Amino acid sequence: MTGVVATPPAVTPRHARGRVRPTGTPADRFRPDIQALRALAVTLVVVYHLWPTRLTGGYVGVDVFFVISGYLITSHMWREAVETGGIRLGRFWARRARRLLPSALTVLLVTAVASIWLLPAATVGSSLKEILASVFYGENWFLAASSVDYQAAESAASPVRHYWSLSVEEQFYVMLPLLLVGAIWFARRARLPHRRVVMGVIVSAALASFGYGLWLTAVSPAAYFSTFTRLWEFAFGAVVAIAVGRVSGRPWIAALGLVLIVGSAVAFDAATPFPGYHALVPVVGTALVLVGGSGTFVDRVGLWRPVAHVGRTSYAIYLWHWPLIVLAPALLGEEPGRLDKLAIAAITVVLATATTLLIEDPVRFSPRLLAGRSPRAVAAWSLAGMATVTLVVVAGMLAADARAERERERADELAARLEACLGAGSLLPGIECPPPAGEPVFVPALADLEDDSGNRPECWAGLEDPNFHQCTVGRPGATGERFLVLGDSHSNALLAAYDSLGRTTDWTFDIAGHAGCYPTTRTLHGPGTVRDACTEWREAALDAIEGAHDYDAIIVTRRHLDEPDAERRERDVEALVEAWNLAPEGVPVLVLPDNPRMDRDFVACLESEGPQRAHVCGAPVADALPPDLLRDAAEQARDARVVDLTPAYCADGQCSPVIGSVIVYRPDGHHVSATYAATVAPFLERGIEAALAGRDATAQAAQ
Repeated sequence: MTGVVATPPAVTPRHARGRVRPTGTPADRFRPDIQALRALAVTLVVVYHLWPTRLTGGYVGVDVFFVISGYLITSHMWREAVETGGIRLGRFWARRARRLLPSALTVLLVTAVASIWLLPAATVGSSLKEILASVFYGENWFLAASSVDYQAAESAASPVRHYWSLSVEEQFYVMLPLLLVGAIWFARRARLPHRRVVMGVIVSAALASFGYGLWLTAVSPAAYFSTFTRLWEFAFGAVVAIAVGRVSGRPWIAALGLVLIVGSAVAFDAATPFPGYHALVPVVGTALVLVGGSGTFVDRVGLWRPVAHVGRTSYAIYLWHWPLIVLAPALLGEEPGRLDKLAIAAITVVLATATTLLIEDPVRFSPRLLAGRSPRAVAAWSLAGMATVTLVVVAGMLAADARAERERERADELAARLEACLGAGSLLPGIECPPPAGEPVFVPALADLEDDSGNRPECWAGLEDPNFHQCTVGRPGATGERFLVLGDSHSNALLAAYDSLGRTTDWTFDIAGHAGCYPTTRTLHGPGTVRDACTEWREAALDAIEGAHDYDAIIVTRRHLDEPDAERRERDVEALVEAWNLAPEGVPVLVLPDNPRMDRDFVACLESEGPQRAHVCGAPVADALPPDLLRDAAEQARDARVVDLTPAYCADGQCSPVIGSVIVYRPDGHHVSATYAATVAPFLERGIEAALAGRDATAQAAQ
């Protein structure tokens, strides 16, 4: 995403074509083939983000950028080292700041203002935090710490999530010059050939990074964002710059490279472990184009005006496209359609062109701005720009906190007044709930919805935790029925309901949950340690089911996932039945089919429509509650009984995201909020009683 100034191209004489240029020579000031590569890379990324099911591996465009950056930056620094005997770090970092910061900070500033204006209160706080992390180029570490899966993130994407790659790149710009300076200093002191020492350092760093990436990719989704799993990609470009040189007029080399890049974009998808060894495909492909693309058809493509323009503005295109995609639903009031997405692509190019011509180029080249200024002056202006964006973000956070506090107070007052009519209680037969007095308000406050989870660490195992953590909910000394509750996050989302029953009945619940894991005899998918952790937890859960002699029943549920493969659905059902049939004779398995789910934009809809029209943000039962394999498994298991809680979520064929003034789901649209889960307790109690008595639990829960 970085590059050099476009100047008239140097013409390669015919008699020179096909010759190998001396290694270590600098790149030409203008490389049409690199412009073509940039255009291809940013197109892959934008198309992937707009139509992820059409170009499932378009994310490899980022890897193409990484290799290009490693090649160009190393070429420039190595040329300076050869010509002057050293590298002036201050000048290098000042050049990078003039090139990157003006556009990046402009987009961040506009995005911060737009987020404060457009995003719902439930998500604006987290987005502003990511903007702040992006200002200081730490977004990749912010996401790594959150263990966000880039291809299938559960959390709503922030409008600056794409800044993770810019953060990695900036960190590379800090590390590489220091490595080169250190290597040159050591070579000089040891009286060794500079090139050999520098190459040894770069290759060693690349191998260490690649090995670390192989390991971390297998064990954690955080690998996608780690600087240390990506350094080898930059280093690949650096090796090409110093050791390989270029071969002009070799179209087959460039063609092979393009095939590797485009092929990986088409063949890879969200299930491809990345950036493990699969990243070698686009990385090697990019290196081949850099080596053999000059003087070939790639040059001619790069000189074609539309391609040249996209290549020249690729950095700004990358900056603008993602905020527009994320903020579009809030602006349009619905998910963008085909024409909307085409409009987003067009607006991206327009904004990128304006940013490049009116901000980036003037700041870089005008003597009245930063061109020719000292590194200290550039640093001072850079810090001022970062401080400006930071002030806007902090002001937005303070305003959001103040608004949240007001809504929180009103929500608490309303909850106290509603009492029995709060949440699912309003759906109980025989309950007459008059409209709440005063101004309508959501419970909980929208700003608190993200954190409205009743889960507890002592009952829960995360993705990479193999331990079987079990907690007990109920009154001390209770002598009533005992239940073993097992499942994934959708099971533990109901912990507030079990807690309420434990306080109002003589029942006790032993609860154990695992992220993305539930009792089944089938090995569940996931990277390395995630899969292994789930396997170990499942084995413990199956042992708990087999040894559940002292329980009155076992309660199971899991998140429903659409599975189009009929054969795999059948295997899933068989594996569930095998797990449940491990239960001791006389201990029934109570099966809770999964709760309904809402579209991901339902929170924005709620904020737009308000509490009085929240029902328009819902969905018909057929859409919100697709067929669940748990029901099929319950029919085949030896002693499984369905406890259907649908009446606690849906009425008259419609499922609403707000019931009895309570928001039913957290922002992801499928995890039940703790506030609402607590109000589901009466339905759960009646369903369990009916199931234990052998009656129809669905009908009983609604009576």
